[in-house]
Amino acid sequence: MSFKHSISHAVIISFLSVSLAACGGGGGGNDSRGVTTPSPPPPPAADTSGPSLTLSPTSLALASGQSAAVSITASDSGGVASGPTVTCDNGGTFANGVFTAPVVTEPTTITCAVSATDTAGNVSTQAFAVSLSPEPSDAQDPVLSFNPAALTVTSEATGNSALSASDNVGITSGPTVTCTNGGSFADGVFTAPAVSINTTRVCTALAQDAEGNEGAASLTVTIIAPPDTVNPVVNFNPPTLTMESVQTGTSVLSATDNVAVASLSEVSCTNGGRYEGGVFTAPVTLTPITSICTATASDAAGNTADGTLTVSVTGPVVQSIIGTATYDFVPHQATSSNVFRVFPTALNYDAIEQRPIRGATAELVNASNAVLESTTTDSEGAYSFEVDPNSNVRVRIRAEMVQSAGAEWDVRVQDNTNGDGLYVLQGVVQSSGTESAVRDLNAESGWGGSSYTGPRQAAPFAIMDQIYDAVTQIAAHDPDVVFPPAFFNWSVNNRPVDGDLASGEIGTSSYRGNGNIFILGDENNDTDEYDTHVVVHEWGHYFEDQLSRSDSIGGPHGGDDRLDPRVAMGEGFGNALSGMITGDPVYRDSGGAAQGSGFAFDVEDNEVSTEGWFNETSVQSILYDLFDADSDAGDTLSLGIGPVYDVFVSDSYKTTPYFTTIFAYLDEFRSQFPANAAAINTLAVDRNVNGTGPDGAGETSDGTVASALPVYNTVNVNGSPVEICSVDDQGEFNKLGNRAFVVFNVTSPGTHTLSMSRNGATSTAANRDPDFLIFRNETFLGAAESPDTDIEQGSINLAAGLHRVDAYDFLNLGISGTRGDACYNFTVTR
Repeated sequence: MSFKHSISHAVIISFLSVSLAACGGGGGGNDSRGVTTPSPPPPPAADTSGPSLTLSPTSLALASGQSAAVSITASDSGGVASGPTVTCDNGGTFANGVFTAPVVTEPTTITCAVSATDTAGNVSTQAFAVSLSPEPSDAQDPVLSFNPAALTVTSEATGNSALSASDNVGITSGPTVTCTNGGSFADGVFTAPAVSINTTRVCTALAQDAEGNEGAASLTVTIIAPPDTVNPVVNFNPPTLTMESVQTGTSVLSATDNVAVASLSEVSCTNGGRYEGGVFTAPVTLTPITSICTATASDAAGNTADGTLTVSVTGPVVQSIIGTATYDFVPHQATSSNVFRVFPTALNYDAIEQRPIRGATAELVNASNAVLESTTTDSEGAYSFEVDPNSNVRVRIRAEMVQSAGAEWDVRVQDNTNGDGLYVLQGVVQSSGTESAVRDLNAESGWGGSSYTGPRQAAPFAIMDQIYDAVTQIAAHDPDVVFPPAFFNWSVNNRPVDGDLASGEIGTSSYRGNGNIFILGDENNDTDEYDTHVVVHEWGHYFEDQLSRSDSIGGPHGGDDRLDPRVAMGEGFGNALSGMITGDPVYRDSGGAAQGSGFAFDVEDNEVSTEGWFNETSVQSILYDLFDADSDAGDTLSLGIGPVYDVFVSDSYKTTPYFTTIFAYLDEFRSQFPANAAAINTLAVDRNVNGTGPDGAGETSDGTVASALPVYNTVNVNGSPVEICSVDDQGEFNKLGNRAFVVFNVTSPGTHTLSMSRNGATSTAANRDPDFLIFRNETFLGAAESPDTDIEQGSINLAAGLHRVDAYDFLNLGISGTRGDACYNFTVTR
């Protein structure tokens, strides 16, 4: 029976017992019938336990906003009066056996409390925990597509393309469509704008979902233009000019087209007139003439049209002497070549041509050589003077170019064997008469058929003409450039013998500092006045010295030599510059009997057996490939002369704390033109120049001279000695390995002692004469060059900063003594 029923029974029993006692007057025992009366049961125990709660599961792990069922039961022997009830914190809810999580953006824990109460008022509680993770992010972009994705329509026509868009969750924004350059797209239809040339439009569709993921698709539309039958229009403004002989006039040339002008020809003029840059220059004439200048324009459809400028040249109004100055130019014979080299070349006296003397000082002088007027020949060699009637005068052309406005230069060709006298070309003294006259002058070569039989008047002007190209090309890039004076020393006596410069013993064509360039002129031996590349090469050394910086030590060199890297840089630059200025990468140098032999090579030639940072041929090909428009092995650059020039004249290159080598130059080039850095690296590595930075760090090619690497040896002040070597494996004086480069950083200014002592353990030669030079940036600080055997030492006061040392064995310079290989311990102490 139930506990409740038992209680009722006991109550009844207790009630009966009480009643019997009242009737019998006794307190227990047997009644009259012999029945024993039981004792009453004890009262029931008090109910103090709450209901039993059962949860399944006892905890949950859900994602943001998810739901899950939780089974909860409550039982009690006395009965459950209320519950179970569930309350949750942090936004969680529980109803009908289901827990529903709120939306969260970060991991969250929710605690739900379960409670129930029995009939005795006892309460039981139990908790279950819910771990929430943020709702997984929707990272999937909407998918859009045009079908078809490309259309071809005619001008102002339409084309159909179905646009579809879908998303794994749902698209909340778009799709929207925008089209470039006037096209439009709506409801699956592209409408083309009016075009006059075939063109392309791109329509882009965009859509987003609730997470902000964006999808895109593009429709490419080719729009076909109607046939173009309209000719361009070419105009000169004004269309007519009137001027005197040799004068100039301005007329602006323009060309337009309904679509676009594809090309505009150079302007050609009749009767000797010349049109360039909007300016017409009248020819030399004493009588009235008419010059017609014509320009032709064409468009992409092949339609063409001409425009004309009509110029009436009246001849001089005042009495004038006008003329043109020219010189005989002797070209080289055509060269033959194979894949690797270009073979010998000679001067071709059968092909002499007259070229204008450009930019030269022209003077009108009287019989006493007093200058009456002075002018400058133009780009065609023309000049003009006003003159009084019946005056005894002559025209003189000086072998000099002087410009003092805008870009400035001062170039002179002089005779070093005749007191540095300036060369001149002059006509005879004669009366100006009573009418204007033409007096042309030509500087003759002096060639008599098999040898020079007359004055070699043309030579100085041939030299000067190459420099006209150099300065004007650079001035076109840098209109404010100022060239310091340049003196070209040329003489028929200049021969390949070292000795007295004043007698012509110049050794070779070379730059000797202070703006002085010496050019060979020894007939049947070696002449260089017509070797245009040689002239520009030597001017290149002047350029480095006067406008940039050169640390080259000079000396003999050749295309296959392993050189001191400073020499390789200077000579490689001179060769490359000659190709840039002349517009011809084939370097030619004539010589021998009747100038009938010589040699030639291509500065773009990359096939060198001694490729590397120490080879002038590698350097010249790198520099020329930075400039030229041709692409070849490792070369994708076509930068022109401007960037090449900019790097050379930059202050950071001129003040580099390292020597001027191909490493320092390319490092500065990368710094100034970072967009080309990767292409420069490819170009350098293709020529076996592998080091980086201005010091060539990481270079791997030693040119078969083990001691040549690293390029710079670093020694610490008051630190351990660093071993350096001077070897003669590749030759003497300026060859790879003759000299070692050392760098050290001064942090405490003051007197420092530099020491270089022979290491007997690693030297194969004894009784050596070590010497060294010390530099900081572009400044030479001093030399330690005593004749002491096996040791050199010097003390010098140094400022803070990086310093570099050129260390060498004097006996390896080839001046005296026996060459050999020796290594030294180099230290710097404070």
